[in-house]
Amino acid sequence: MKKKIAAVVLVLGLATSGVALARGGMGMGPGAGMGCPQGIAQYQQLDEATRTKIDAFQRDNQDLRKQIVMKHAAMRALMTSQNADPAAASKLSGELFDLQATMQEKAKAAGISQYVGGCGMGGAMGIGPRGGRGMKGGRM
Repeated sequence: MKKKIAAVVLVLGLATSGVALARGGMGMGPGAGMGCPQGIAQYQQLDEATRTKIDAFQRDNQDLRKQIVMKHAAMRALMTSQNADPAAASKLSGELFDLQATMQEKAKAAGISQYVGGCGMGGAMGIGPRGGRGMKGGRM
C-alpha cells in the first residue's frame, strides 16, 4: 500500500512540476517578430521587395538594436541583483522606451512598421510568458 501511495505522489509531483516548467516565467523574450519561428515563417511568405526592405532596415539599425539588447541585459542584471535600485531601473526603463520608440519611428519611415516589434515593446522583444527572467528573476 505504501509503495502505491509513494508512486501516486511521485507521478502527481512530476506532472505538476512539468506543467509549471512548461509555462515558463514572465520576462523578456522573443515576441512574434522576426526572432521566433512564427516570425520566420511569416518572413518567408513575404514578397521579395518587402523582404529586401526588412533586410536593409535590420542592417541599417544594427547599432540601435544592439543598444536595446544591451539595455535589456543591464535591466535584467539590475533587477536580479540583491539590491535593485528603483531609480536606476526607472532610468533604464525610460532609455529603453526611447530606443524602442526610435526603432518604431524608423520602421514607420521605412514602410515596415507592421513587421517590426512583435507583440511587445519593439525590436521583436515583448513581455510575457516566454521563459525569460522577469523583474523578480523568474520568481513569481
